[in-house]
Amino acid sequence: MTLQYVEALRYYIELESALGDPARVERYREAESRAVNAVRKLCWNDNYGLIADTPAQKHYSQHANILGVWLDVISREKQQDVLNKILSATDPGFSPSGSVPIPEMTSATYYFRFYLARALDHAGLGDKYLDLLGPWHRMVNLGLTTWAEQPEPTRSDSHAWSAHPNYDFLTIVAGIRPKTPGFSSVMIEPHLGSLRHVAASVPTSSGVIEVNYSSSGLSVNAEINLPGNVNGELVWKGKTFNLHPGRQQLLLP
Repeated sequence: MTLQYVEALRYYIELESALGDPARVERYREAESRAVNAVRKLCWNDNYGLIADTPAQKHYSQHANILGVWLDVISREKQQDVLNKILSATDPGFSPSGSVPIPEMTSATYYFRFYLARALDHAGLGDKYLDLLGPWHRMVNLGLTTWAEQPEPTRSDSHAWSAHPNYDFLTIVAGIRPKTPGFSSVMIEPHLGSLRHVAASVPTSSGVIEVNYSSSGLSVNAEINLPGNVNGELVWKGKTFNLHPGRQQLLLP
């Protein structure tokens, strides 16, 4: 709950900085700093290298550590290790480094994996996003045509939050995001994983943004089409390419 409070405070800071009262910005920043420092001091466990759910440090969850990564309460150099630890028991393709024991922990259900996708991308593991989709494959195998809130037994079998892969395919895999409000400029950073071909489009108030990626294994041919008054950047493996309005092709090594 404290980490969700930190998230809310950061949204308040962003809103007040752009449109509101500078005095409130400072008040919210002080509250955010107190909350972050308290979690680090009272809930970080050095033995496990994880955030505990409470200062008693008797229970752990994927939830707390997911938010800790996404909100940078956990330091950047530890984030990938934390994600590999907490996912090692639930998701093939993730394994911890070293021999430190991992405590029993509560697993995130389908809806909370919205935050897991944010954390994975934030920590620089976006190319492993497709490895998170095991629960959705299992739901399809159960015959579901809408997404459940949590694993069986469940009674909420049409849960909007669990549909977040629809969003993630566009923003993480295809990598299309606004760089500035209203998509007046765009940031494109694809994470194709094992996919050899991806085509996607996003409608904006300025027009449709289209991307088409084809991978040969050694390089990726990227075709980008931006509306007439939109420019931006494409980021690939830490290198930035400028984008202009209209159609353009880039060869990404």
